[in-house]
Amino acid sequence: MTANRKTAGKKQGVSRADVLWMRSGGALLLVAVIAVSAYWIHHKFQDPSLMPVKSVVLDGSFEHIERSELEGIISRAMNGGFFMLDVNGIQSALKHLQWVSAVTVRRVWPDVLVINIEEHVPFARWGAGKLISRQGELFVPRAMEEFSSLPQIDAEAEFAADVMQRSSQFSKLLSAGDVVARLRRNARSGWTLWLASGVRIELGNSKVMERLARARLLLDHFAGQAAMLDVIDARYSGGVAVRMRQQGLKANKKTNELKKESIESQV
Repeated sequence: MTANRKTAGKKQGVSRADVLWMRSGGALLLVAVIAVSAYWIHHKFQDPSLMPVKSVVLDGSFEHIERSELEGIISRAMNGGFFMLDVNGIQSALKHLQWVSAVTVRRVWPDVLVINIEEHVPFARWGAGKLISRQGELFVPRAMEEFSSLPQIDAEAEFAADVMQRSSQFSKLLSAGDVVARLRRNARSGWTLWLASGVRIELGNSKVMERLARARLLLDHFAGQAAMLDVIDARYSGGVAVRMRQQGLKANKKTNELKKESIESQV
């Protein structure tokens, strides 16, 4: 009976520690199994042969973007299967192309990659070698020659949004025939316009739209005779100063002389 008690005592003295050790060991083993499984799955998913992307759909209208350039970037990024493909990396690489305005990349189950690209729509030339899009983004084309017919804008890059807003306001206020060919915003926030007719309009840096409205009245008065005008300075309170072109003055003088001779002959 004494031996049985000793045996029972020994069993009771080691059982709890053994159980705790076995539980800890089992938990560590489970963590190890999960980690190995996760690594194996991650490694397998990176294998392009496992659920590969079989087709790429390029959506968008490309006038200036080289399709071969797009395909090169995409092919270099196709280094994973459907799940592990670096979608954000592809999107970032495409967004850095000069003519790309916006890009979205998405997976379509089970093996398609859809890429939507929006191209910049050029609005005007900016400075010496840049263009500004209708969304107000500056970018550099490969060559500027084909855009020589666009309006010219001279301003600091940080004021691009302000320039685009003002440009829209100017165009709405001027008549359809008075097209802005050049626009300048100087360091003191002063605005100067050059119309396609060659007329220069000085607006200064305050009450800009009010001053342009006064210049518009003068332009309307000289409708059809814009060649006579050289500069309209609207930086005056309640009025404008005008400088006439020399050839315009001569033509006007000749017209008046002809009218005078006609009247005298009738008399």
